[in-house]
Amino acid sequence: MTIDADLLAYYDQMARKYPEPADAAAPSPQAVRARFATVATEALRPLPAGLRSETFVIPLPGRDLRARLYRPVTGEVPLVVYFHGGGWVVGDVDTHGTLAAFLAQDGEVAVLSVDYRLAPEHPFPTPVDDAREALAWAAEQRARLGVRTDRLAVAGDSAGGHLAAQAAAWFNDRHPGTVGAQLLIYPVVQHRFDTPSYERLADGVGLTRDEMRWYWRMFLGDAEPAANDVRVNLMAEAPRHPLPSTLVIAAEYDPLHDEAVSYAEFVARTGARAEVVPAAGLTHSFARLQPFVPQARLVMHDAAKRLRDWLA
Repeated sequence: MTIDADLLAYYDQMARKYPEPADAAAPSPQAVRARFATVATEALRPLPAGLRSETFVIPLPGRDLRARLYRPVTGEVPLVVYFHGGGWVVGDVDTHGTLAAFLAQDGEVAVLSVDYRLAPEHPFPTPVDDAREALAWAAEQRARLGVRTDRLAVAGDSAGGHLAAQAAAWFNDRHPGTVGAQLLIYPVVQHRFDTPSYERLADGVGLTRDEMRWYWRMFLGDAEPAANDVRVNLMAEAPRHPLPSTLVIAAEYDPLHDEAVSYAEFVARTGARAEVVPAAGLTHSFARLQPFVPQARLVMHDAAKRLRDWLA
């Protein structure tokens, strides 16, 4: 199968409307962040009917994190804590607002989208710590947030999938079984660049190997984590307690495809339920582009329904 025609048309349109800057070969993190925020506005849409949203602050020791809660206007629903993608460097609750709203609408869940602090200003382990503590806060505040207190899930795309998975594993080690499910959308899983999908799609559409190397450098900074550090490599060690039931979306034309599939296999080996949702014809970042790409909308809609069924 070839890359989806609607997706290619989107990339062509954005390339013409937002040409690469002259310093694209050596961009500053701030410039990449600003450009991403500008381009991301193209895929944002009004809040879907039947949802309401609320933006507030999560108070954590020594800092406050902005968050936005999307939820159906009626009914008590499960909570999904969401971490946005962007290589730990770009993105926020605004750039990923429509993605989170669609997940709440399609899955009939409440989605708490969290603004963790970004690298390189806040390198590893800061984003990891923010994700863990935000998840712990959300778990404790479920009654106050007006969501079901007997169901909890996490979700995230790309680097946000990495943060969601490690946070859920950490939290379930301390409170076994509390996080019951996770939806990981083309997640970053490990610090390596030599899988077959990386080799095949090193210079592909949506994400390149060089871009991913750059994001990892920004994220890790001067840190040199140990090989068995599960905050970096999600599969470094077997968990002490069961991982959540896991849905992993693997995009066919994504350098991260193989590590996404490998993580689902890792979860299954631990004894937890794990399924791969194949995204045929799609590239990295497709989940944000649902308003432009019907195939992306279909894949994400179906994944949200499966997550809802798992939480039912």
